[in-house]
Amino acid sequence: MKQSLLLVIVILLALATPVQAQTYDPLHPPNTFRNPDNPEYWKNRPPYEGYFQQDVHYEIQATIDEKTNVITGSMELIYWNNSPDELEFVYFHLYQNAFQPGSYYDDLQKNNDVNPSYGPYEAQKLGTAIAKLRVNQKEVKTELDNTILKVYLPNKLASGESAKFNIDFKTYFDFGSVRRRMKVFYSWGNNLENGYKHYDGVHWYPRISVYDSKFGWTTDQHLGHEFYGDFGTYDVELTFASNYVVEATGFLQNRDTVLPEELRAKLDIKNFADKPWNEAPSVITPYDAKATKTWKYHAENVHDFAFTADPTYRIGEVEWNGIKAISMAQEMHASKWQNAASFTADVVKVYSEDFGKYVYHKIIVADARDGMEYPMITLDGGKDPGYRGLLAHEVGHNWFFGQVGNNETYRAFMDEGFTQFLTTWALEKIDGIYRVKGKIKSNYVKRFAKPEKVRERRLYRTYITDAAKNSNTTLNTHSDAYNGALRHGGGYRQVYYKTAAMLYNLEYVLGEELFLNAMKNYFNEWKICHPYPMDFRNSVIHFTKVDLNWFFDQWLETSKSIDYGVQSIRKTENKDEYVIKFEREAGMQMPIDFNVTTKSGSIYKYHIPNTWFTKKIDAKVLPKWHGWDKLHPTYEATITVPDKIKDVVIDPSRRMADANMLNNSRKFPLSVNFDSKLPRTTDWTKYEVFARPDFWYNSYDGVKSGVHAHGSYLNYRHVFAADLWFNTGFGQGTFDSTVNVNAFDQLSLRFEYHTSLDKFSKGSNLYLAAKTVDGLEAYKIGFDKKDASGNNRLFL
Repeated sequence: MKQSLLLVIVILLALATPVQAQTYDPLHPPNTFRNPDNPEYWKNRPPYEGYFQQDVHYEIQATIDEKTNVITGSMELIYWNNSPDELEFVYFHLYQNAFQPGSYYDDLQKNNDVNPSYGPYEAQKLGTAIAKLRVNQKEVKTELDNTILKVYLPNKLASGESAKFNIDFKTYFDFGSVRRRMKVFYSWGNNLENGYKHYDGVHWYPRISVYDSKFGWTTDQHLGHEFYGDFGTYDVELTFASNYVVEATGFLQNRDTVLPEELRAKLDIKNFADKPWNEAPSVITPYDAKATKTWKYHAENVHDFAFTADPTYRIGEVEWNGIKAISMAQEMHASKWQNAASFTADVVKVYSEDFGKYVYHKIIVADARDGMEYPMITLDGGKDPGYRGLLAHEVGHNWFFGQVGNNETYRAFMDEGFTQFLTTWALEKIDGIYRVKGKIKSNYVKRFAKPEKVRERRLYRTYITDAAKNSNTTLNTHSDAYNGALRHGGGYRQVYYKTAAMLYNLEYVLGEELFLNAMKNYFNEWKICHPYPMDFRNSVIHFTKVDLNWFFDQWLETSKSIDYGVQSIRKTENKDEYVIKFEREAGMQMPIDFNVTTKSGSIYKYHIPNTWFTKKIDAKVLPKWHGWDKLHPTYEATITVPDKIKDVVIDPSRRMADANMLNNSRKFPLSVNFDSKLPRTTDWTKYEVFARPDFWYNSYDGVKSGVHAHGSYLNYRHVFAADLWFNTGFGQGTFDSTVNVNAFDQLSLRFEYHTSLDKFSKGSNLYLAAKTVDGLEAYKIGFDKKDASGNNRLFL
């Protein structure tokens, strides 16, 4: 009796004691995403008053069958409606349904003259199939439109309330011709008896659409481009055959079971440092068709969950500031992936210090024949040093897309373009301004190969090439609305390059210190939230207290370009005084930095603002030049220098994305080089000429020797090719009696020239040609015009 009474007292005391809230812990269950002590949760630090976003908690148990290539999953989703609205229905994305006959994406492919082939599952229209769906334990009505599933709720979901979705589903891996990110392939061999299958699990589960203040429900069909998801928590269990090595979004909960220390030591990438490239992998865990392992992950503050799995994965690991950089390399490639983890750690350090601290505990780079990003994990390929740009880019996405979760389907420039900028930034910080290349064996290549600047390769050259051709695009465009083209066509590639150029030009306008502080502020304001383009603009403008609307308007809303030139230099009657006349030949306005070099070699720096704002700069500031388009197209700068002027150079930093560098200095920027016939890239800052000795033969002139030269600006303007030969007559062919074989020409000449007339008529060119070769003379002058597709041409 006393024992029973004591037990009752203990229970009553326990019930009366206040339950202490679970302390925020993003690495272990239970879900603490919505905790008041989660420093990343949007309610604890809303970007502005009245902002909302929805919260999610996914619990998924999935089995991946390596015999059938099918994921069988069971999912429970708790969805919190934080909006002020009452919801009668919700939408889910079933991304894998895009890859099948009759889909929206199939129609887009065919209208781009591509006839896709489909694998056996795809041909049966099996992407992600819903077997059962309940809401709050009730059967509900659904409506499927290809990749979008509409679910009617049994009761309206009021503001502040949550709903529970229970979904059984199957998702099918396949091998069709349409590029898909969720993939299966044999990393070695071609069957399970003598080889290994590789799996990349991405967009593999029914993912609820985002409901936000701009659109309400976002219901874009998947057309091969971008994604958008709600932040929250994922608890995921993945069951694979026991020989698989798995990595995924989140913190591994049962490491001692699935990856004990003894096994981890055998899988260490250092064990395979000397293994020849593409040599057969060793067997560490034998395949057993009946044995499985279940890998359990917990992730918070993320908007998606992805995994990669391969029996041949070998693991590298380097830690920086408590963050683990993990490389997963196929054993056959491990010798060329030895530095992947350390390079990734360096990238994380650069991005964290310069743009904002990484909030997750790990970042994975995986050898997965891809180039794609997901929270905490990137799917990559290649080998060192060629993969450095890819790793830096995909890891960068964990800042812009991963942590700053913008709607990239709607405006892809906010993640792809920002990340292209980060890629260039990191490579220059880590490796220097020149691209690191592999070991060159040929002495000839060593002598004549031109070093390549990272910033030009990764960013400026592509953007400037399009801008010079008046082929700029408007960045504030839906990712699927670039002229209906596939992948990077239709101007979509400028989502990467024009945006990255815009950010370097923003740094040019603000100065590096203010620019970096503004970018950090934007990241910290919007991490684990959903910004749109206006939110980025407002963040930068409010932080810097600088009116930059003129800047963002022209870069985001127009297809204008930059072109400033030095028109003339005039000595005045006053001692040491000069007037330099500049001209703006394109629509964009910018402030101007320019250097004056005197005959003695002294350099004088100047800055011309274009608004009332003046950046922090070590230069003499001149009166502002306020104008754009046809308003104030010229400007005269009066300066005093104690010597004759040798040269004037606009923007010596080469950050301003000027589409015509031929007029950016007093001296014509000419580069003359030996024509080594090696592959080369164009230099957007100079007019390039290449020359080489040339030997030729024809039956009229015999053996001939001479020189060949060709040149252009960006292979687009003032393109010429010229040959001059001295003819010997040696080895002439046999002719009839009407030909005087001894009267061969002493000299042969061939000259061809063409240049774009896009400035006057889009898609047009002027052609000139003259030659005296083989005893014949020919001359040509012509004009051509191409249609918008570039496939049809009229030549006169």
